[in-house]
Amino acid sequence: MSVITPSKEQSKRSAADIFAAFEYQWNYFVLMLLKENDDAATVSFELLDDIDTQTEEGITLYQIKHSVRKSSKGKTINLSNRDTDLWKTISIWMKFIEEQPDILENSTFQLITNKEISENAFVKAIEAYKETLSDDKLKSAIDAIKESERLKNGIVTPNTSKKKGLDVSNIITELLDKPYWGEFCKRITISRTADILKEKIKNTISFRFGIIPEHINEVYGPLMTKLRDDSIENIESGKPVIYNGSVFRDRYHAILDIGRKKLNFRFDYSLDSLSGDFRDFLFIKQLISIDDTKDDDLDRIADLTKNWLFFNNNLQEHWNNNDIIHEDVKRLTEDVYAKWRTYYYSNHRRIKSEATCNELCEAGCNTVDSMRQCEFLLADTPLGNFLSEGCIYYYSNSATEIIPDLPLIGWHRDWKNKFKK
Repeated sequence: MSVITPSKEQSKRSAADIFAAFEYQWNYFVLMLLKENDDAATVSFELLDDIDTQTEEGITLYQIKHSVRKSSKGKTINLSNRDTDLWKTISIWMKFIEEQPDILENSTFQLITNKEISENAFVKAIEAYKETLSDDKLKSAIDAIKESERLKNGIVTPNTSKKKGLDVSNIITELLDKPYWGEFCKRITISRTADILKEKIKNTISFRFGIIPEHINEVYGPLMTKLRDDSIENIESGKPVIYNGSVFRDRYHAILDIGRKKLNFRFDYSLDSLSGDFRDFLFIKQLISIDDTKDDDLDRIADLTKNWLFFNNNLQEHWNNNDIIHEDVKRLTEDVYAKWRTYYYSNHRRIKSEATCNELCEAGCNTVDSMRQCEFLLADTPLGNFLSEGCIYYYSNSATEIIPDLPLIGWHRDWKNKFKK
């Protein structure tokens, strides 16, 4: 498998540290990409920072710091108050702000580390600052870190960070001299993650894309390899490694489908599970409004309700069982709406404002009849004629937990005014 070349800064460290840190950074990038659902948002690797995300709300810069060092008890070491990972990150972000001063107002900054952060004085101080907004308390806490010295075997020793080419005290002085230091600190978040991200990535893949656990490894390996190879191709051609939220739907659909099971639909539901008058259903009212269905034709109304019920229950059960995900419903919704829009426009475009009731009903009936000829897919599984018909009644019916903005389609020219409250 191809390997992305480490930066010059990373090359100063041991080979083991370089590999672990770089792999961790890459895996965190993949994790961020997996979690992004917004098609307009972007996730980038080594563009503005180690990782950055850009949305309509603003930019988030991520510094990823990974350590292989362990304590005497075998646990990952703590993020100390004068930790070089922490203060080098602060220094990097300050330079970024100096180069682009206007960016501070719509940016946030996150340090991601596998080190323990619960006892870190800076972490505590900035979290408290977000609650109190007390400049004095925050400055006092940061000053205390600046004045602190390390103790070794009970003997006060000079700050060793200078020996590593990083003067923590000087960085703190620079920070507190900045006119924006308070606003900057308010926008900083420091978070701890697991030492290894592999299982977290697998769980995210499974949850977001509905991959059954037995098949997760069949997806994980090929997906990670393909993502890395595509990124290397971008780097070698001088392009940034930047993706938007739709990357998996557009580029890696074939890999994800390996782990997806085809849906099995039930046809054993009973109308006895429904109470009340079927004519009260919104989709039935829509059909009655165009004379597709007569108000007193109870047998036909029952048949149509059966179509709706079977689709509705199958959709809800597969949703509850995590067999389908948001993207599956979104694709179905887009398909139904696109076909409806075409037929609705085709049948109503010549209808004049003073059209008769018969003309409006004919246009509406032609629209619903055209939709009844369509067959739709849910999670790449054909619905068949019966469930496809129930599908169009679902989208012309009242709001549900899965799609709260129903109805999305209608048949009468004035269906929105009549039925969409």
